[in-house]
Amino acid sequence: MKLKLFAFLMTVILGLTSVYAQEGPAPYSLKQILDIALKNNNSIIKAKYDYEEGAAKTKQVKSAALPQVNINADLTDNVIRQAFVFPRSLGDPNASPDDYIVLRAGMQYSTSVTAQATQQLFNQSVLTGIKAAKASEEFYRNNIVRTEEEVIQQTSTLFYQVASLQAQREVLQSNFDQTNKNLKITSERYENGIARKLDVDRLKVSLTNIQTQLRTIDDNYSNILNQLKLSIGLDVNTPIEISEPLLSDSSTYQLNSTLVANDWNFENKIEYKQLSNQIRLYDLERKNFSAGYFPTLSAYGNYTYNGQSNSFFLSSSANPIWFDIASIGLKLSVPVFDGFNKSAHIQQSKIRRMKVERDLAFTKQQSNMEYLNASKSFETSYASYLAQKENVALANSVYDVTLQNYNEGVSPLTDLLQAESSRIEAQSQLIESLLKVKQAEIALLKAKGEIKNLLN
Repeated sequence: MKLKLFAFLMTVILGLTSVYAQEGPAPYSLKQILDIALKNNNSIIKAKYDYEEGAAKTKQVKSAALPQVNINADLTDNVIRQAFVFPRSLGDPNASPDDYIVLRAGMQYSTSVTAQATQQLFNQSVLTGIKAAKASEEFYRNNIVRTEEEVIQQTSTLFYQVASLQAQREVLQSNFDQTNKNLKITSERYENGIARKLDVDRLKVSLTNIQTQLRTIDDNYSNILNQLKLSIGLDVNTPIEISEPLLSDSSTYQLNSTLVANDWNFENKIEYKQLSNQIRLYDLERKNFSAGYFPTLSAYGNYTYNGQSNSFFLSSSANPIWFDIASIGLKLSVPVFDGFNKSAHIQQSKIRRMKVERDLAFTKQQSNMEYLNASKSFETSYASYLAQKENVALANSVYDVTLQNYNEGVSPLTDLLQAESSRIEAQSQLIESLLKVKQAEIALLKAKGEIKNLLN
């Protein structure tokens, strides 16, 4: 029975070990990588914190329009009480006019509890400040969008760089396997006396060169993959793989004709929205300074409960006197002259607004330039990709014919090595050209304000 139980447990353990051993990092698509980045990227998280801070500032500004209630309490030991001097003649008509009496006011101990409430009835600065605070929230919200777009652009670029290195490695690995196969065939021929040792050595040199290139690609792949992990907010020790069949099967790529269509609108770009928001903030700032010329009106109410005693309140001999005081009223404040302080602030705000207007005009020109450059770069990169695609087909055909001729003893090994080198170069150039197409596509989407289309 024990042997059967032991065998069963060993079967389960080995089965679980086999399952975990087969598990590896699941490949991530570009959309999945971008989804992770939008949740974990450090800059995006900080931008969201800024928005939350802005929302808290709005609540702070709104608090000025709400009732303000305070309660204060104090306990005082009048060690030396206030003295008042009176003519003695007030109580004694026969007293000399030069005679005076000194009276001490109050008792030694006094306490009071005061409740005070105020409510702004009219304050133009508070009303304008609330509008400005809401506009600031919109600024922080737009800042989140801008940060997300920048992260998407950076992450997508790194993603395609990693994907291109994967494709480069597949090409080199395929050529390594083919060269290794040719080396085995040539070695057998050499042993049979129908091939030269020089041919064997040349193939070994070619094989070593490919191995060196593979190690270089592996090193670059590791470095850029770590940059990608950092960009999406993952620990660099987290194992991940990416899945991008576009670069491993480049023949499937087709030009998106709508991408280069001149149908973009500058007002849809986040840069325009942010600058427009800044202009609105400066308009509200100027109104807030102008509101300083308006009078303010507020209502208030006070209630105080006082107690006095010549003995400490907690002692048994204390016999305090208690009385209360209450008042309500309105308070009007009219600004008259501040030495042109508000006027100077208004002028500064106008200048800041004009500077943002200049930034807005320049940003529009810059965006037009970025769109034209990105559109031209995309079209040029795609044309180079098509030409390189045909070049790869030709290089593969030349290699296949040369390999057949070499196997038949018609062509020398140098022709085969040259054809192999040309094929590797052509395939590498194809991957490089397609990487440039994807990078140009990312730049064009960013220039049009459509970078978030990559999330679809």
